[in-house]
Amino acid sequence: MKNQANRTSNISALVLLGLVWLMGLLWMHRTPGLEGMMTHDALRSTLDYHRSLPVFAARPLTSGTVALLSRWTAVDETLVLALLNPLLLALSAVVLYALSLRWGAKPMGAWVAAALYLFSFPNFLAFVPPMYTFDEPLQMLTLFAAGCCLPRPAIWRPDAGAWTSSPTHNIPYALLAGLWMGLSWWARESGLLLLPILAGLYLPHSTKQERLGLGITVLTALGVLILGRLTTEPADTTGDLWQWQARFRNLQANFRNTDYRIETLVGIFLVLAWPLVLLRPLLGRHRLLTMGFAVSLVINTMMVLLMAKAREARLFALPLMLVWPMLGLRRYAWPNLKGFFGPRNGLILVMAIAGTLHLAWNLYQSTVGPNSANLYREYLTVYGISLGLWISISSRGTEQP
Repeated sequence: MKNQANRTSNISALVLLGLVWLMGLLWMHRTPGLEGMMTHDALRSTLDYHRSLPVFAARPLTSGTVALLSRWTAVDETLVLALLNPLLLALSAVVLYALSLRWGAKPMGAWVAAALYLFSFPNFLAFVPPMYTFDEPLQMLTLFAAGCCLPRPAIWRPDAGAWTSSPTHNIPYALLAGLWMGLSWWARESGLLLLPILAGLYLPHSTKQERLGLGITVLTALGVLILGRLTTEPADTTGDLWQWQARFRNLQANFRNTDYRIETLVGIFLVLAWPLVLLRPLLGRHRLLTMGFAVSLVINTMMVLLMAKAREARLFALPLMLVWPMLGLRRYAWPNLKGFFGPRNGLILVMAIAGTLHLAWNLYQSTVGPNSANLYREYLTVYGISLGLWISISSRGTEQP
């Protein structure tokens, strides 16, 4: 009875979290001046853009799902898109919660991981220009689903390598994981950059059978990606070639003047700072996982700076897709504030507050519309001050891995 009550309580807390997040999105996008991408014209433009350019038309999972649902329900495509992507993000948080539990997290830790994921910069402001989120909700949902079909990484078992295999580790599950992973890569082929992290997760201390299963998963995923691209690749690749050539001009564009430089650096900070601070105690003990994450992070960051518009800060979050469930493995507790207000901690906190306020309200300027058209400055203020508070508390040795 107690276990059943705990399970019900955990599910209720997760549902409440999703509802609070959805209500936050509803409030934000119903507020005049903050509608962002959630207007009829913006949604229509987004769909047309992703269907017309060859580089996006080759990955039609989101736009195709919108068209299919619109045909089935006789509802306008713009309304379908406005409902679909937020619901996919909320559902992906539920699957992330399950994945974190599968990796060994306590229910509270998994809940915190889901909360950090939903209220992260690229997800809470997902539909606010210049974030321009489109394929990512489906990409993350299918990737988390793939993780749920794989065994728990051996590095997080009570005795690393002691289990010959997890109960669900067999060929059908490996194939199913490959199908989900392939769909994730087809939604956004940039997911291939997660392979070093996958290697760091699943190769250390694993058995031969488990490595074989992971190989089947990866090969199946590659097969799904190749098959998908072959069936959707445009016959005329002239536009695609033009797009790739245009991408390599983005480095100069991302740093063209002070406003763009600050916007680029602020985007990197808002996406990566909190997750990296929370992740540090988990990575130190696992060398291959640390190396894999570092490789993925560096390559992805350089590719975004060189080949994409860095103001679309969600692009920097790719390596975090396999980090969010890891954060559930931390131990979270209210810090002991006794003796906190010493000179050193006070100095750290004052510097964090002053620096954040100066950056958010004096230096930062949006390069897409006025600052009042999004909540970036407000988010940056809360983000920076809370991070400074956490660091000042952690410096007293209260941080728990």
